[in-house]
Order: sequence, then C-alpha cells, then structure tokens
Amino acid sequence: MGFLEALSGRKKVLSFGIIFDDNNKVNVNVNKNVSMIPTPDYIRLWACYEAKIIYNLSYPNNVSANMAVGSIAKIVETDINENTNCFQKANLDDVIQYTPNISKGNVKFTGEFYAKGSLERTIKTWFPLRGTEQQIVYSGLALMQYAISMTRNDKECIDVFTKTARNMLKLYESGMGVSIASVVQVPTQAYMQAIGVAE
Repeated sequence: MGFLEALSGRKKVLSFGIIFDDNNKVNVNVNKNVSMIPTPDYIRLWACYEAKIIYNLSYPNNVSANMAVGSIAKIVETDINENTNCFQKANLDDVIQYTPNISKGNVKFTGEFYAKGSLERTIKTWFPLRGTEQQIVYSGLALMQYAISMTRNDKECIDVFTKTARNMLKLYESGMGVSIASVVQVPTQAYMQAIGVAE
C-alpha cells in the first residue's frame, strides 16, 4: 500500500487489466488484493471506471464520450440479466468481441480500485499511449461484461446493477459529468440511489 493510501485510510481491493488483441477481441483480468470482495463492489468498479473514461473523453463534447453513454443506454433498455451480452446490445459485436481468454494482447488498460469504509470507492487508471478512443469506450463495456459475470448468480445484485447504470444515465442527462468531481459523484450517487440510500 502506498503512503498516500495509508494516510487517507483507503485500501486497494482490486487491480484490473483490460486487454485487446490484434483480432478485435477484448478480455478483462481482475485480481483481488483482499481476501473478501462484496459482490456489489464489482458493480461499483465498473461504475467508477465508466465515469472516469466518460470524463477523460471530455463528455459531452466528444463523439466517443457520447458513444460510451449511448452504449450504456442501449444495454439497459431492458433489465440486465445473467445472459446480457453488452457488445451485442450496444450493436458493436460486429467490430469487437468479449472473450474470457486472450493469449497475447497488444493494448492494455490497467487500474486499481480502492475502498474506504462501506461507502467510499475510488479508482486509479492508466491508459496506454497506443490505445484509441474507441478502445477506451470498448474497455468500459468489457468491464461491464465482466461485472455481470461476477454478479450473475445474485438476483438482487443484478437488479442493483441495472438501476445503477440507469441512474448514471439520468445524472449525465441532468448535466453532471463535466467536472472532475463527477468521477466520484456520478458512480457513488448512482449506486446509492440504486440501493435506496440516497434520494
């Protein structure tokens, strides 16, 4: 644990890599840094990452940022369930496909997910210089697909996932997402509303 993390009381709970190969396939690899991960934290990992990439892509003044938000909207037109195929629902499965395994990737997005208490969650990300804006959008969808696979056996969790994603869309529609603060505010507020903690 880094000095600043120790000082702030934050604990690194997950590390992740999103890997693209030459055949338009993408894979997600997540490692636990603590022994026990509450299932909802996989939803929050995705929400934090998605908010970060949407901000980094300069929402709402960038085509790729709007594509990221639009893709989520397509996915949650109907409720998320254990069989949801994010790339198919976003009409992108003809250009990119999620796969559980990639032997060798040439572009890798990485990050770390931190927790402080039961409520606060934050993320750090590292984007490769060779990564394209489209790959940034796809990386968010790939992490969403991974999070679905980690929550698929928990009906209540999958319901919270759908609500969190829909709440994020409402927050972006209301004008949030343009400031750096939105990287934390949007996913936190969306999740808290989904579990009935926030108004």
